[in-house]
Amino acid sequence: MLNMEINRIYKRPVFWLLILVGLILALWPVIQTWPPHVVTDRYYVFYPRSAYVSWMYFISPIYYIYVLIFPLLSALAYSDAYAEDYNTGLVKGILTRIEKKSYLLVRYGVNFCVGGFVATFPLFVNFIGEMAAYPLIENNYFFGMALVKQDSFFPELFYNHPLIYTLVRLLLVFLLGGMLASLGLAFSTSVKNRYIVLVFPFLIFMVVDILTATINEKYSLTTLFLQNSQGNRGIPFYLLVGIIGSFIWYYIAGDHNETI
Repeated sequence: MLNMEINRIYKRPVFWLLILVGLILALWPVIQTWPPHVVTDRYYVFYPRSAYVSWMYFISPIYYIYVLIFPLLSALAYSDAYAEDYNTGLVKGILTRIEKKSYLLVRYGVNFCVGGFVATFPLFVNFIGEMAAYPLIENNYFFGMALVKQDSFFPELFYNHPLIYTLVRLLLVFLLGGMLASLGLAFSTSVKNRYIVLVFPFLIFMVVDILTATINEKYSLTTLFLQNSQGNRGIPFYLLVGIIGSFIWYYIAGDHNETI
């Protein structure tokens, strides 16, 4: 089942389209900040420049495009797979070889990982590209590297263990991407229109951000996961509710679907 899922992902044109989009989003900021292209006063703002302070997560205008399409990157890769199997009747053939519960579990796990991977891919590639341009100099708050301040996400970790800080940020983005992809997958148990399924995580993301903006912006998904802002209890709350809730919804609805 797992090998079949991997083969299906490799054969999906939309997956490779998203990878291409991710490469463009990741490498364009690297080209813009490559040392020979940055010799004006802007270069010395972050002097001595390193990959940590050049990361698109902090300074690139392209990052705003990435944030805008983030829910789509997460969902488009594979969230409609259940609806596709259901609409084409492929699921009946699959269930002649494996148990329904195994099918549901593998599908959920693969979709979560693919959604998280595609969503995190631009940030990861960009950081690797910045490492090719600049050394991993130790961060210094008082020497041109004051990007993560006291009201930001774990400033002590950024200045004392910047690589761990970067990995933690990537992990949180991966979990958010997997969560959004899982919400789309869970929604596909109720609505079999693939296009509606793919747009659903984007709509949820926008609704949560709009509601929290009117109440308390520090609890918005964008602020907590995709901006250089202070973390709070909203991070574990969203992840637990989103991941566990989507799994329960998907598993129970899928297991009770008598059509398959």
